[in-house]
Amino acid sequence: MIRRAFVAGALSLGLLASQAAAQTAGGPTLKIHQGQLQGALAEGAASYLGIPYAAPPVGDLRWRPPAPGPSWPGVRDATKPGASCERDVEDCLYLNVTTPAGAKPGQRLPVMVWIHGGAFIVGTSMGAFGAVHDGAEFARKGVITVTLNYRLGHAGWFAHPALDKAAPFANYGLMDQIAALKWVKANIAAFGGDPNNVTVFGESAGGISVLYLMLAPDARGLFQKAIGESSFPRHEPFTLARAEADGLRAAKAAGVEGTDAAAAEALRKLPLSKLPYAGGFTERAQPIEDGRLIASGITEGFAAHRQARVPLIVGGNSDEASLFRPTPAQLDALPEARRAAVIAAYDPNGSGDKVRIVHEMVTDNYMTEPDRNLARIEVKAGAPVWVYYFTFVPEALKAREAEGAPHTAEIRYVFGGAHQKFTAEDEPVSKAMNAYWAAFAKAGDPDSAGGPAWPRFDAAHEAVMNFDATGAHVADHQFKARLDVIEKEQAKKSP
Repeated sequence: MIRRAFVAGALSLGLLASQAAAQTAGGPTLKIHQGQLQGALAEGAASYLGIPYAAPPVGDLRWRPPAPGPSWPGVRDATKPGASCERDVEDCLYLNVTTPAGAKPGQRLPVMVWIHGGAFIVGTSMGAFGAVHDGAEFARKGVITVTLNYRLGHAGWFAHPALDKAAPFANYGLMDQIAALKWVKANIAAFGGDPNNVTVFGESAGGISVLYLMLAPDARGLFQKAIGESSFPRHEPFTLARAEADGLRAAKAAGVEGTDAAAAEALRKLPLSKLPYAGGFTERAQPIEDGRLIASGITEGFAAHRQARVPLIVGGNSDEASLFRPTPAQLDALPEARRAAVIAAYDPNGSGDKVRIVHEMVTDNYMTEPDRNLARIEVKAGAPVWVYYFTFVPEALKAREAEGAPHTAEIRYVFGGAHQKFTAEDEPVSKAMNAYWAAFAKAGDPDSAGGPAWPRFDAAHEAVMNFDATGAHVADHQFKARLDVIEKEQAKKSP
């Protein structure tokens, strides 16, 4: 699924870039701190692509906090995206800004900053997983969008004792995201945006990043609202000891041993491709508990009330288990008492559909119950939170996606726009999601956005907004019996 979606995203990226390049001549110009930019106009929106928000983190700047971005003379062509950070590319710290056509400095338009997913290994600011990260639809609603690249793989999430002498940085990708948010704070007014009305939103690795940004002291005050899509709220970072052990093994395999300054210099001269990964795809790169930016797992940090008290939307899809490809054998392998409890909660009518049961169980374990748990923590902290659940599967995909909406499926509906190539069946869902997200960006409350009212999650109702073939509807205490079974098991794991 990841490979198929990645290819589709790459094709979409190329389409968007070629359309922008075709409209270079006569595009809008503006001035930011680094110099002048010329963008492109299309579909009622102005886009400025490939803006360097930090210095290229290459050579001696590899595995260091991002340095200030370069300045330039004259007018910079901003109609083509910068390089992505995939495949060990390091000169990749670029972002893109999409505004309503004709937006002027001083308008103070709301701003949304998107952090892409991809297991901290793949993904790009422009588009991935079958969706184009195109802000034109948000622009039509008077919202500016910013999409950014951040260091991936070993470039972005890496620890080694030779590099950690002064302080264990490790989370270079998270530092990049913070640097991009600082760039937005300093420059977005030139595009007509309000630097004090910023919503950070992201999916999967990007959603995890959003929640860690809420916990990161260095990100405090850089955004006023947050949205975590499929954000794995019970995520636990790698310990620094594990990350350093992985780094030592990778360095040794590449021919670099020792933990002194010479080893650090040798590591910075190595092609990143020489460093092998340990573990499977989702374990190749992860946030690291460095004690500086990341001090704990997400749930622990929120429960300790270390998070920024900003309005939050959190939610996931009905078949997040698609990412893990579970089998009925996983249900059969459960201890007898737990298996009986799961079957009672997930199959009260006795259908015996083990495929459905295991997919729902794994989805709830990784996403739906952690979302509920995080929302409950936010309520206790007195912070406003809204929860959603995305279930829509187009008729043409129901045979392939029989267990529900897979991981990443909601992204294209959130962004909307002509590049997504929607059918009449898709339109109600995308119109609803894009409108609620835009309303939240404007006022910190999704409200009704022209559809059903989306109530804040509270202890009395625990309301969940469902996005399905009808567009949107609310349910209270959704899947309570199921989630209570998962919650009981999660409690056994808690320290």
